[in-house]
Amino acid sequence: METRARTGSPVGRGFALLIPFLLFFAGVFCASMYLFQSVVEETAYFSLLVGDSAPREITDEDTGFEPAGRPNALRAIPSIRYGKQFARLNVSWDGGGWDIRNVPVFLGSDKKLLKKGAGMSFGSSFPGEGGCTILSAHVTRDFAQLEDTPVGATVLLETSYGPYTYRVEEKKTAKGTDRWYMDAGQDADLVLYTCYPRDNGGARRTDRCVLLCRLVDGLEVRR
Repeated sequence: METRARTGSPVGRGFALLIPFLLFFAGVFCASMYLFQSVVEETAYFSLLVGDSAPREITDEDTGFEPAGRPNALRAIPSIRYGKQFARLNVSWDGGGWDIRNVPVFLGSDKKLLKKGAGMSFGSSFPGEGGCTILSAHVTRDFAQLEDTPVGATVLLETSYGPYTYRVEEKKTAKGTDRWYMDAGQDADLVLYTCYPRDNGGARRTDRCVLLCRLVDGLEVRR
């Protein structure tokens, strides 16, 4: 008896042939997104694209953030959830106005939050807890002037439970493989850091600019 080989429909065969191409283009898309987020945003050219006046994705009004005045006493740090804005950062030097202005500060430091402002690293302390607060932000965005900040500059953190004023005591650079500035037990009350240098000719930044600050004024928790 004569048998005939069964073959799929032309539509099915055509779809099967398209699968490798679809997978290839999906891989190219994912690689392009990773390259943009991990490399392009850290180059000097990205700051030229977005510009210093690029609108923020989020504002105080959006989050409902309200800086608090100085309380008579601080019994405890209020509960702050991940991703919540809890402070606003300003930095001034040479006795003039604020050179780094109204930077929103969020709890957490993932890529999404750093697109909105500065982020506080987990493991560090909230202002007023008596430990070291560690904040970071993109050099192509809110911390573009961090490497211009001199020793002696004034740093103001207006939190949701009171203001904290610091003085920049030391300014250092660190290799990308160094992580000493992430040690919350170091001899500083506040650490500000960002990628370095700002003007790097389009190459990826691997070093860090680090400011070590001491608390000048602000209430600490009384147990």
